Amino acid sequence: MRVESYRPDIQGLRAISVLAVMVFHYNPAWLPGGFVGVDIFLVISGFLITGILLHKKQAGCNLSGTLKYFYASRLKRIAPAYFVMLVLVALVAAVFFLPQDFNSFKAGLEKAAWFNSNNYFADFSDYFAPASHEQPLLHTWSLGVEIQFYLLAPFMVLLLPNDSLKWAFGGFLIGTTAIAEYRLRFLGIEQDTYYSLYARLPEFFAGGLAALYVTTVSGEKRSGWSGVFGLLIVITAASAQPLLGPFPGIAAMLPVVGAVLLLGQQTKGWVSQLLACKVLVWIGALSYSLYLWHWPVLAFLRYYTGTEVLSIELGLLFVVLTLMLSVVSYYGVERVFRIKSTNKKQALGWVLLAPGVLGISQVIVKVNAVVTPEKFPVEYRRYADSETICHGQIVGDCLKGDLASEKEILVLGDSHAAMLNHFFDYLGKELGFKARIITASSCVTFPGFDYQRLPEWAQPACVAQILEISKYLEESNVIMLAGMWSYQFKFDSFKSSLSDYIVSNKEKKIYLLPQIPLLKSDYKRVERFKVLGLNKIVNENVEYIHANRLLYKMAGFYENLSVVDVVYDSERWAKRIPYIYSDESHLNEKGAIEYAENNIGVFHHLIKIDFQ
Repeated sequence: MRVESYRPDIQGLRAISVLAVMVFHYNPAWLPGGFVGVDIFLVISGFLITGILLHKKQAGCNLSGTLKYFYASRLKRIAPAYFVMLVLVALVAAVFFLPQDFNSFKAGLEKAAWFNSNNYFADFSDYFAPASHEQPLLHTWSLGVEIQFYLLAPFMVLLLPNDSLKWAFGGFLIGTTAIAEYRLRFLGIEQDTYYSLYARLPEFFAGGLAALYVTTVSGEKRSGWSGVFGLLIVITAASAQPLLGPFPGIAAMLPVVGAVLLLGQQTKGWVSQLLACKVLVWIGALSYSLYLWHWPVLAFLRYYTGTEVLSIELGLLFVVLTLMLSVVSYYGVERVFRIKSTNKKQALGWVLLAPGVLGISQVIVKVNAVVTPEKFPVEYRRYADSETICHGQIVGDCLKGDLASEKEILVLGDSHAAMLNHFFDYLGKELGFKARIITASSCVTFPGFDYQRLPEWAQPACVAQILEISKYLEESNVIMLAGMWSYQFKFDSFKSSLSDYIVSNKEKKIYLLPQIPLLKSDYKRVERFKVLGLNKIVNENVEYIHANRLLYKMAGFYENLSVVDVVYDSERWAKRIPYIYSDESHLNEKGAIEYAENNIGVFHHLIKIDFQ
């Protein structure tokens, strides 16, 4: 049997895969394991390209001719629609994104142009970049993995005898799964593993083994139950995959086995006929364009709203925009280029699209600058100069305030403590004390902090800062902790680690600084949207209120723990938002000083008590 012959049930499987991915990306709570749709796609890819190459090899085609055919057909299949998407998304980002956010996007665009975004996002560690659900090109990581596999697959299939190929595919499947599993379970490296090529190779090799099976076993001899079991396994994986733990590794074998069973099923079975229905076949034909466009649409809508879960109205807009763009992409780009014959000049032209996109990336920087409103001075756009504070690094002695004073407090926390460098510098100089401020992103830097739950990029700096703090703990009798409590208190492990720290330091006076009012949107984005004619207001996010209540509740259980009763005029605060916030949750330099001015009386009382 020729694997490359058209099978409508595979189009149906593609449809199920892309719909699962889209539902998961729209709202993970609806289909918790929907992300396995990507892995099913990779199994299908391994199945089809192995089948195509096997057919060419069996037909006696020469190596160079087969390689030319293979790479030209893959470029024709993937490149046109992909690069059209990159260019259009880049233009929208140039208009829509703030300069700092656009710089993060541009870095990802330059990697995506060379199909290397999987390595970029594996090491993505910009704390102040848009959240992952606002990154319009995050989904390109899987296409990077696929293209990278194409550099390996043809040589294996064409140069190895089929019997040896089965052993090679099987060995590599087991070996790469073991490597991924070891890194996930024993080293705890999840982000890098998730986006890596080696962790996704098992999907391709499984698809290749399925292709080898189909070429040697006729349709009539295949199990009639294969499709039934495969469909049940795929549905189970899409519904409950997160329960199996870190992904991919061994956990990925569930959807992989399901996909392999479906690919190896009898094409006359009822599951095959179900997958071959006209609606699923049409969606399957659109699947590549649907995958290309659904994520950028979601990312831009989320960037605008500042929330991951969209309203019903915006959800409908997401569906309509994605479908429209996908239909135009499929009929106007994919099919046009797929029908055309490919010559060497056309293939070379597609290869040159990558540097072309890089050239466009330089042009759209100017577009971004033109549509950006007049900038505030730098002290309104940041909470401190990152080169002069001990945030994620040690710079000098980490002291602020009256450096000649013998009164010293130790300030620990995440970026919400780091934003108080100017706050403590002002208060220290006014009240005659100094503050040693040592912080790290997402990390409340006290010994015993549950750093293991942080993103991988944040863990080394967190651990290093906590080790640094150990030098000062014995001599520090007054410790202040500040953090984004609305985030930290979501984790029971944090509550437990904070409680243990307080109990183990009964001889010290520990203060918790409440979280400042939290906003639902970055006001700078709102100002930009106004320029674009999109009216949006900045609303308060009440999560900080609930978190601060937990602080006061916690303080009631420990004699050495108190909450600083900070004060601010809520009405004046609301009017000053554009001038005191650097984003939706951090004060800027000017805001930190205003905050200090409002609380000079509060700290005068504290310093008087603690250093009498």
